[in-house]
Amino acid sequence: MSKVTCAEHGEQEETFVCQHIVEGLRENIAYGFWWAQGSDQLRPDAWCTTCDELVAKAGGEWSDEALAVAQVKLLCALCYDRAKAMNLQGEAS
Repeated sequence: MSKVTCAEHGEQEETFVCQHIVEGLRENIAYGFWWAQGSDQLRPDAWCTTCDELVAKAGGEWSDEALAVAQVKLLCALCYDRAKAMNLQGEAS
């Protein structure tokens, strides 16, 4: 897996999420956290509820519209873990 240098966590594995998850980290707001359920990756690409609704509307496919809204961003593994925990906090296990 490729590495990225994070200002907060130093060199970490790279992950990819939609722009809204990154905004949520900055603002401490949960926007939802979704990923492909069949993925065998430790940290699969993730997206928010708004992006998930756009994908569902397109029949489960990432349409040009959904990709434009998502504006996929790079996060380090530890920022990804923090975003996931923040967004899933309080959900039933």
